[in-house]
Amino acid sequence: MVVSNILNPEQIEASQAWVYRFYRLFDSLEVDQWIDEFYNPDSVVHFGNFPPMEGVEVLRAHFKRQNAQLLSMRHDLKHIDVFPDRIYVQNEATFVVKNDPERKEIKFPAVCLFWKNINEKKSSTIDVYLDPSPLLERLHMFSSQDKVE
Repeated sequence: MVVSNILNPEQIEASQAWVYRFYRLFDSLEVDQWIDEFYNPDSVVHFGNFPPMEGVEVLRAHFKRQNAQLLSMRHDLKHIDVFPDRIYVQNEATFVVKNDPERKEIKFPAVCLFWKNINEKKSSTIDVYLDPSPLLERLHMFSSQDKVE
């Protein structure tokens, strides 16, 4: 882990705990609590080359649509770098799509940049760098099915 010399061990530990809680709630697929706890009203999320999503209601709608198509989601954190105004997180994301008879795990690496001052509880901006095409392909394959689990 890389850390700034400006930060004390308690700040680093608190930031790491914040990241772990962020992903634990995200992986629970419980959108409302996750959005309310980690995002400012005007937060922005960038996913690669997709248009930015701005504001908690836009984020809430997007993730409710996404999560309704998922059986499960898991982020395995590989590396966390803490700085006074941002946190870098390297992870491996694993998704299982609803209605997929194989329940195939779709895995891909991701890097997230959380723009958050060290003493703040919520992130103003999150930049996510990943290639979601394997997940999007699998979602497309099974999203039109009318099965309910």
